[in-house]
Amino acid sequence: MSKIEFFILQAVLQLAGSTSLRILKSNVVALDVSDLSSSEVSLHCGEQYEGEQIHWERNERSIPETGNRITVTIDGLRGGNFTCHRADNRDLLNYTLVLVHPVNFPKGVLTQSTHKEFVSCFARNYNGQFHCSWKWHQERKERAVVYFAAIRNSSLINCTLDSNISGLTCIDKDYCPYSEEPRSIYLTLFVRNMYRLEEHQRTFIIRDIVQPDKVNITKFHDDVFEWRPPGTWSFPCSFFSLSYEVKVVPNSHSCDYTGNRVEKMETTENHYKVNIKKPYTFCVRAQDAFTKTRWSDWSHHHIRKHQHTLEQ
Repeated sequence: MSKIEFFILQAVLQLAGSTSLRILKSNVVALDVSDLSSSEVSLHCGEQYEGEQIHWERNERSIPETGNRITVTIDGLRGGNFTCHRADNRDLLNYTLVLVHPVNFPKGVLTQSTHKEFVSCFARNYNGQFHCSWKWHQERKERAVVYFAAIRNSSLINCTLDSNISGLTCIDKDYCPYSEEPRSIYLTLFVRNMYRLEEHQRTFIIRDIVQPDKVNITKFHDDVFEWRPPGTWSFPCSFFSLSYEVKVVPNSHSCDYTGNRVEKMETTENHYKVNIKKPYTFCVRAQDAFTKTRWSDWSHHHIRKHQHTLEQ
């Protein structure tokens, strides 16, 4: 379903006078609620079943409502999967999954990252591919992804759901890495736990989410280090240039250490000489030299003067 189709479906329901009900996709509707009081929802088995004896079930349990069109009561967050069956043999005819979307409530299905984001997106380079991920709340055990779409300029970008349902891998085949991005990407994600629905949206352009992979330290001799761009980085490097942050910290500390005896600088070169006699850890990371957006993770090399270990 495209973004245009998605919003047309919403508009049809609103014009029909149901301002709180949205169609997310075939057989799945969202009930927007501002509080947790009861709401009535009208269900329809299908035009082709008019005049038939219809039996209904809610979550595989019989309910008293019968007929092709019924009205059910939704209490709080207790939505449900409503199925309609022929009354004589109980053959399944159709279903409607009713999910409850509490509007202006705190998010409770996904949790925020350290950057205060529910959905985080990044690209390793400028080939048009990007990945978005999220973290499920640890107490949500009956979780599912209901709907997702990434759209640029009214065109749907090809995305696939990761096998662990905690991320999307997308590729914009129309993306040109050698020109400015004229329009943003709009990502829409609907997730649920049981019958509680949660909506998340992100808007971005690829150059703002580019984060290089870790730098490859290739050579060490007499406290001189050399490195090269990540193998996944876009080439030629003369066009997609990188800048590097070099950091030398005491050997017992991580690359994020900011205390005493720290040597730090930024450079566009791919080599550096350390002038320290004591044991140390050499760290280097990269970022796009022009956009100055996200740094890669650190690559580091432990030097104990008589022995050393390389850790990319």
